[in-house]
Amino acid sequence: MVLPKKEFVLSHTFTDVSKMEKDISVFSPGEEHFNVSWNMSISCEGDHLGVFLHCHKSRGKETMWTIDTEHQFTLKTSSGKAYREDDNFNFQFSNAHSYGNGTTEFISWNKLIKDYLIDDVITVEAAVKIIKTTGISKKALKGFEKSNEEFSDVVLAVGDKEFFVLKQFLAYHSSYFKSLLLGKFAESDQKEVTLQDIDPTDFQNLLEVLYGEPAIDDETIDGILHLAHMYDMSVPLRKCEEFLINESEKSMKDQLKIAKQYQLEKLKKACLLKINTVDEIKAAVAGKLSDMDPTVVAALF
Repeated sequence: MVLPKKEFVLSHTFTDVSKMEKDISVFSPGEEHFNVSWNMSISCEGDHLGVFLHCHKSRGKETMWTIDTEHQFTLKTSSGKAYREDDNFNFQFSNAHSYGNGTTEFISWNKLIKDYLIDDVITVEAAVKIIKTTGISKKALKGFEKSNEEFSDVVLAVGDKEFFVLKQFLAYHSSYFKSLLLGKFAESDQKEVTLQDIDPTDFQNLLEVLYGEPAIDDETIDGILHLAHMYDMSVPLRKCEEFLINESEKSMKDQLKIAKQYQLEKLKKACLLKINTVDEIKAAVAGKLSDMDPTVVAALF
């Protein structure tokens, strides 16, 4: 089963379930998904089994973050029999509330013992969908730090970070860097070049895309598009457009706005092909019609 982006499944087999002490939680091992560690716990809550999802991030006011999730628990036996509640859980984990979320009454203890406990073992799954995050930094997919110095010939200073890169590689992908680093500008002879007013995280993501890493998602794409357009880089622009067409969960309105801003014709056509009803037309309209692409307005009305 191939899961869409921002979704994952935790699964763990718990043993000696009938021997669990009341109000004592038993935890599954932690797993990292989308730069955050997650696990589950079960507990004997009187005459019911409790099941919880846990998100492990730093707590305290110095690190503000939130993760909005939708999750559903499933209990499975070794024979494949499954039990789940119809309702999903919606919860916002944050630096202030990073404790577990779930239910103390997932299934009655008697029903668990009678119908689902085989060899004193049960498997619990949590299907998790991340709806929205703030303050969560992704791990770098490729390093451009000093350890990469022998494979570089220039250092780009961006904010508080240094990127050790090859002039020829950047020049091949960008007319801006071709002129800056290989042209007649003073920077062409400098070992270190400062790029002003650029977000180092966005620049890291842009370089990762150039080097073939899967750095594009709905959170990173705005910064990548901004820099790719600024630096005249066709490869990141094309990859961002492909992501928006095939994988993004951004609204139709946002996608049409992006298509206009960065002249992404394939994205615009893909959006228009998906609009068939009056409600879809209303959803696609972004504020004033005068702010929209005239060709889109003509196609919609």
